[in-house]
Order: sequence, then structure tokens, then C-alpha cells
Amino acid sequence: MKWRSRLLPKPLPFIARIAALAGIFPILGLFGGMHWKLDLFNHFQVHYAVFIGISVIVLLAFKSFRLAGFAAIFLVVPVFQLAPCFIGSGGKPVGNPVRIATFNVLTANQRYDDAVRWTRETDSDVIFLPEVNRVWARELRPLLTSHPHAIKHPVEGNFGFAFYSKLPIVSHEIIPCGKMELPLLKARLTGPSGDFILYGAHPVPPTTEFWSGERDEFLRIMADEVAKQTLPVIVTGDLNASRWSHGMKPLWDAGLIDSAQGKGAGSTWMRGHLLAVPIDHVLYRSAKDAPGMANCRKRWIGPDLGSDHRAVVAEIAW
Repeated sequence: MKWRSRLLPKPLPFIARIAALAGIFPILGLFGGMHWKLDLFNHFQVHYAVFIGISVIVLLAFKSFRLAGFAAIFLVVPVFQLAPCFIGSGGKPVGNPVRIATFNVLTANQRYDDAVRWTRETDSDVIFLPEVNRVWARELRPLLTSHPHAIKHPVEGNFGFAFYSKLPIVSHEIIPCGKMELPLLKARLTGPSGDFILYGAHPVPPTTEFWSGERDEFLRIMADEVAKQTLPVIVTGDLNASRWSHGMKPLWDAGLIDSAQGKGAGSTWMRGHLLAVPIDHVLYRSAKDAPGMANCRKRWIGPDLGSDHRAVVAEIAW
């Protein structure tokens, strides 16, 4: 029967081994700063936690406590990474909130009317829309009736954008980032509690070593910009990085807070699919002379509007 035991291993030890194998991936992600491929493992913390957690429950159900304890050890890293999404939500705001939305429309998507309708129904004060080409720019014009202040930068390909606002735009500039000179929107707006700075971003996805470096350089440039500001700051867009990515570290060092903190780790790209990850963000920071005063009051993920991304909406107050 030895041949059978090799081909058909005992199920409970096998479950424990698979859980341990899954637990190696988030540990490898901790070394994402050493190599871009290792950083890719960071995006799937939810998957690791769910898979290992189910394995532990199954082992406990069969009263295999020793194996369950062994498998549970590998929950430490993903649970630690996920904890901020379920604990705490920033400081105590004193002003009225600004409702921020971001939605990567997907250039090839043709559900223009749905995007316009959803934006109006959501009643966002501002919305940043990556992947807007000239066709999308034309089809989004009806938004000007509800959001009369607009900045458009449509280009052929996937790295144009449009920005619509109910709030007055005091000034804006488009900052070229990295060797690819991808556009970073910087806008100063007047909100209910005074002026604030908004950055709208869409770096390249980290699918090659060069693109991974370009994404990280884009995020570094944006973080340097954020660090220089004295006003409250909001960063939004498709960052092509989850909150756990090594590339996001400069943004945390610049004092930004994830609106997902205390609100859950809802996926935004390929939502509903096995490898869905949260790479669309609304981040925020208080004014430098009032640290800790900003807060995310609400945050939610939008519906399916034909894109491979879902929108993120957050209410930020300070």
C-alpha cells in the first residue's frame, strides 16, 4: 500500500502542507523591495488569509489540533497586513466632508451613459477618471451640467484622464513622471472647509521590470509632491499597487492615510474574479498645522459599469 500513500497522501497533513505553502507567499512579499517580482506577492493578502483560514477551520473540524496550530502560524503575516483595514479610521474631523470618487473607465469600455448616470447618482463632489481617450472625453461632456469645473487630458492609449468637479478649481498643473512622462494631475480646489490639494494618478502596471520601476518612480514623485504641501491633501486614482505593495511606502512616509483603513479591503480590479485586488485608492492627509484632524467618514465600492475596475467613493473631512 506504500504506492497508494504516495499517490494519495493523507488528507489532513496534505491540507496543512498546502496552507504552509500558501503562507510562504506573503513572507516573500516582505522582500518586495529587493526584486519587483517578489513585490507581486504582496497584492494577494486577502487570498492568503482566506485560504489559510479555511484550512485551519477544516483541520479544527477534524480535531487535528496540532496541524491546525501549525497552519495557523502562517496566518500571522497576512492578518498583520490586513489588520489596518479593519481597525481604526483616522482622526476626528471638524469640517464638512468632500465626497471623492475615482473610476478607471477602461478605454475599450463603451458604457458611457452608465458612467455618467452613476456619477450623478453618487453625487460626488469630484471624480477622477483614468483611461479617458478622446471618445470618452466627448461622451463625458454631459457631466458638465452637474460638475461644471473640468480638467481633461485625453490621449490615445490608456493613460489619459478626465477630472470633473462641483468645487471651484483654483489652479492646476500636469506633472510628467518617470521616463515615460506619464501625467500626474495636481489641482488646488476650494472645499467647504477651505482649499485643499488633489492629486489624480494612474501609473503603469508592474508587469515588467521596467514598468515596475516606472510605477515606483511615479509614486515616489507624487509622494515628494505630497510631502511639500501644507494644505490638506487627497490622492486618488488607479495606482496599480495595493496598499501592501513596496511601491506604496513613499506615500505612507509622506503621511497619507488609506480611506480603506477601518472600512475593509474591498477589491477594485477584476472584482468578482479569483485574483481580484484593491489597486484603486482614495488617500488623504491633514493640513501640516493640524495633524490627525482628517477622517474618512464613509467609503464604498461602486457597481459594475463595464470596466475591469470598480469605482471607489470616499467622504473625507478635516
